[in-house]
Amino acid sequence: MAILTCLPGLEVAVEVDGQRAHEYEADPDEAESRAKEISYHSFQQTPDHKVPYVLKYIEAKPGRPFAFILDATNFHDFKTEPKIYWNFSMDGFRTSYKRMSVGIENKRSHCRTGSQATGWRRHSFHFGSLDVRHRGDNTQAEAARHYGTLVVNLYLRVKTGRVISFRDIDGPIPILSVGEKDLKGKAVDSKVSFESEPIDRPGQVAISRNVDPHNRPIAIFEFRYRTMEGLLQEGIVSRPVVKSKEVVDVEEKFQPRIKSENEERRGVKRERPMDPTSSPLCYKLHRLENGQVEIDLTDD
Repeated sequence: MAILTCLPGLEVAVEVDGQRAHEYEADPDEAESRAKEISYHSFQQTPDHKVPYVLKYIEAKPGRPFAFILDATNFHDFKTEPKIYWNFSMDGFRTSYKRMSVGIENKRSHCRTGSQATGWRRHSFHFGSLDVRHRGDNTQAEAARHYGTLVVNLYLRVKTGRVISFRDIDGPIPILSVGEKDLKGKAVDSKVSFESEPIDRPGQVAISRNVDPHNRPIAIFEFRYRTMEGLLQEGIVSRPVVKSKEVVDVEEKFQPRIKSENEERRGVKRERPMDPTSSPLCYKLHRLENGQVEIDLTDD
């Protein structure tokens, strides 16, 4: 799970097909560069973690559902306003704010959009395969910056005391395909797809506002998703090293055994122990069929 030292006890994760996704570390330079691009609302930053930003990579599984997890089981809430609210974006599509409940695991696997004119729908989140065209005209470059990315944003907000009907919200725009050129070298091979169903108009909602006049978040948790092949292509996951099979010299391996057998068949030539008064003699040993040994002292 992703954590920040400025928010002790708070954990953020993505659940894929009912299981928390394994998180892979991003390159520190990449994370630092991305963090510098974002403006934050100042919030209780500790000296050892001045930037409230986390970047992780996860594996996408096309066709499988996923959900956002904001685990506040061990988080100690503020006693008074403001409170922490959260929303998230998927491939650039942003959802509405929701107040974080403390002491439990907050989970969101769908969002609601619509209007009185078009009707209301509930969209469940799934991963899907992205059609990447080999050619591209660079017209999707701006939108493609957000493809393959899930972002959880945390804000400090206070209630205004007003209650209104659920506001009109535009639904997500399906991503059909993208040009390879627009991806700028990233191995994005998946997208967020939505399983939608009609629902009744949602009830009234309490209005809140951001403490920061510029609507900046206090923390951001970014998850970049790829299939395992995409993670391998970007170098996030190392390819397994296939060990080559040990090459054995068959001739060398069996040479001692063959030589020993040949020597036994034709007799092993041995030298008689040296005697100071005699010249060295050679003799042969022959094993007979009855098991006895015959000594041949004749010269070769």
